[in-house]
Amino acid sequence: MPAYPWMFTIKKEPAKGDVIVNVPAEYLNGKQVKLVANEEALNLVAYLQSLKQPKLPDGSIAPEFLYKKEEEKGSGSNQTKELSGAALYTTNCQSCHQQNGEGLKGAFPPLKGSKIVLDDNPEIMIDIIMNGYSGRVAEGFGVMPPVGTMNNLSTEEITAIMNHEKTSWGNDAKMITADEVNKIIEFIKQNQTSEKK
Repeated sequence: MPAYPWMFTIKKEPAKGDVIVNVPAEYLNGKQVKLVANEEALNLVAYLQSLKQPKLPDGSIAPEFLYKKEEEKGSGSNQTKELSGAALYTTNCQSCHQQNGEGLKGAFPPLKGSKIVLDDNPEIMIDIIMNGYSGRVAEGFGVMPPVGTMNNLSTEEITAIMNHEKTSWGNDAKMITADEVNKIIEFIKQNQTSEKK
């Protein structure tokens, strides 16, 4: 498949309303920049979303397009419902931790039955998502990158991913709110700032 570089612009400071494409840092050659989708890219995605999915051969229901947001009318304006944690997990986590949450032996640890995922105190889990983790390298697992920071995930997106992980694959952990996630992220940032001083 060819690349379509003319559909995107590299910016140091994206403008409000720009749609930022999540690109792994290694593809940006270490530059502190963001890849922004141009109108052509947004139009192409809108067109692809409008296409009807043909029936799958096994008769199963076609999945909703990633990041689909449902809207409901309320007090004269549209309000976005809760994000799909499953779709966000697929986009940001599944390539390593797998669809079944069991990871890959000797490469990526499982989230199914994970003590960190099941812990009622979500601080460690949020810290790993935002800052990465290398604490299991000695066991043969790879270093986890700071997915939340790299992919510029919002508090709501992180909350949706965490709640999906906490309630999938037989996990039955206490769910968390976006307010709780936001407070912990701010706490982590304050600690990092004070450590640098």
